[in-house]
Amino acid sequence: MRKTTFIGNFVAWVAVAALCIAFLAWYHMSDAGVVSAALAGSSLVQLGVVLASPALLYAMGVVLGLLLVWFKRILMGRVAKRACRAVGIALAVLLALAAVPVFSPDSGGAFLGVSVVVIYVTRAAPILIMVFGLLYALGCAGVDASKRGPFAKYLPDDDEKDGRAA
Repeated sequence: MRKTTFIGNFVAWVAVAALCIAFLAWYHMSDAGVVSAALAGSSLVQLGVVLASPALLYAMGVVLGLLLVWFKRILMGRVAKRACRAVGIALAVLLALAAVPVFSPDSGGAFLGVSVVVIYVTRAAPILIMVFGLLYALGCAGVDASKRGPFAKYLPDDDEKDGRAA
């Protein structure tokens, strides 16, 4: 992984985690009257109630995964890297779709199922959201040029010429 990729992703996801922690601390430590007044007046507060916990779990998975990839110098094959990144981004898109009913109440019926799935998974299996964050981080790993694919053991070595060992 390049240093700029690591630093950019690390800073961005630590900032997301810090914002989620700050919101959750305010939400759980404030007076109930203040929180209910804020919920009635702001769609951003409603969005925080829905997405702060899943976004925090995802960000924790990404941060831990980035640290693992960086310090252990993990390299992956091209296909595995793309698959991990696609799965990680798919969950991030699912989290974004869970926010649609907050900003567009008219389309709430269409995206309400997504919100229910995100909230249910956050409550029932929070480690699953962290695993998807880890998959995103693995998608940021460097590419191992020595990996030739899953069927490389059936192919001749690169140093063999004309079927004979060099």
